[in-house]
Amino acid sequence: MARYRVSLVARPENWQPVEPDDVPAQPGQPLETLGETEAFWDAVRQVIEFNQQARRESGRRWAVVVEPGSLGKTWPGARLCTPLAYKVTSVWWPAGWEPESPSDAPRCVWRAQSASGTERLTYRQALVRVHALNQQAMDRAASLWYVIMAVENEPLSWSVSFDPSGTETTVEVRRVHLVRPEESGGGSCWHCPARAFECAKKPWRTLAEELSTTASRSIAG
Repeated sequence: MARYRVSLVARPENWQPVEPDDVPAQPGQPLETLGETEAFWDAVRQVIEFNQQARRESGRRWAVVVEPGSLGKTWPGARLCTPLAYKVTSVWWPAGWEPESPSDAPRCVWRAQSASGTERLTYRQALVRVHALNQQAMDRAASLWYVIMAVENEPLSWSVSFDPSGTETTVEVRRVHLVRPEESGGGSCWHCPARAFECAKKPWRTLAEELSTTASRSIAG
């Protein structure tokens, strides 16, 4: 299981972050470790709380989330996980599951074949979009439901290949996390045929998975 570390870097004097998990373009080397955990969202929450206070007090240090021991593009011994990008993705509406609000995320998530949106959003933009789409799904008894996925900044791995036609192909594997908004719940599994299973009884848990993306471009003469 991945471990996440909250590290402090120097905050550039004239740098103005937009979001509390933003990272300077050239963050320099980590200066100090605030903590380490297997719980990804605990690390993100600690970063946000620290950086919000740093902004209020004009602090000279800034917090980031890294995965130590992994190959990164910014630091060779730690993969930089923040800032996060958010995407809205569709999942099959589980049979017998009933949402209590448009922001709910089902405990069992079945990825739809047309799953991932390509547009990278802020969290606020993704939350508004999911709420609007799911309200329509509830009103029309749709077969799809929409959830927010958070995409870590640096990929787990990447490779670049070339073919004789002059095409460069880049393949990146990134870790993504299902987001459960604080104001939402897991919905009701009372009518689900599997309501006696553990997935309906246990508290909602975060879901992490790997997503592979491929991009090609011509580099011929």
